[in-house]
Amino acid sequence: MNRRSHMELSSLIVFLSIISILTQYLAYYFLDSSYIILGISGLIVIICTHILLSQSLTYESCFVYTALILFISMLITLLTYFGDFLPINNTLYCILIINWLIPTIYCFIRSMFDNSSRIDNFNSFYRNVSIIFVLIYIGILLYGNFNEDAFPWAYHMVSSQVNFTPFWSIATQIEDYINKMIPLVDILTYLLVRTLTYIPYGFYAVLLLRKSSKLLRFFILLLFPSLIEMVQYFIVPARFDVDDIIYAFIGGVIGALWFHIINGIYRAVSGRNFLSRDSDYRYSNSSLHF
Repeated sequence: MNRRSHMELSSLIVFLSIISILTQYLAYYFLDSSYIILGISGLIVIICTHILLSQSLTYESCFVYTALILFISMLITLLTYFGDFLPINNTLYCILIINWLIPTIYCFIRSMFDNSSRIDNFNSFYRNVSIIFVLIYIGILLYGNFNEDAFPWAYHMVSSQVNFTPFWSIATQIEDYINKMIPLVDILTYLLVRTLTYIPYGFYAVLLLRKSSKLLRFFILLLFPSLIEMVQYFIVPARFDVDDIIYAFIGGVIGALWFHIINGIYRAVSGRNFLSRDSDYRYSNSSLHF
């Protein structure tokens, strides 16, 4: 690719990023329905990602586009959160998720069905978008676990004392529900938040340790939540609950199963493992490179 074509591709990435952001936030500002806003946001991202892949034949351009719209949307979200840049609601955060998730899913599907390997550098694309996600994910975990005022809706039923008794918290909440002191949604929120939070951890832990022993993967799935709770015991004692380790481990196992499902679908369609390299594929049918 010559210098001019590089310049043309860079200009296209910037142009599509501007179009995407303008479309998303004009829809957010002028429309009332969250479903329509998110539908428009997802559609414009799919269209722009498709155009970039068709014009560049490399997933690297999609990563640059994804990083750019994600950075701009995060900046807009922060300006809105700390100021009055835009009216704020949960749809604003969903646009952030769309700007990372939709290009990732679209490129995953294109890579899975691209048997001729006509488009290059999917592994690099997935690694880079994963790094962005993991950094944000770790930031949210640290903020939620070590800031006593963070996410009060997820902790408002938890006792202010440390809990070393397994399932004591959920048993107490079930008793309160039977006595009609709390609604069922509070119990579901308690369970889902603590389980779903660690699904990404389980997914990436198994992805990175794909060729390691099952015992090591089991240990890693249990180690990180345990370390979080141990540190939490000394920094924010009111947040320590042994149940959190149990639910986090369950979430990690779900994430691990999610990876195996994704890999199975990818292998069934493409004939190769997810993120495997063609040069190594002849040596091992289960080799994984990330």
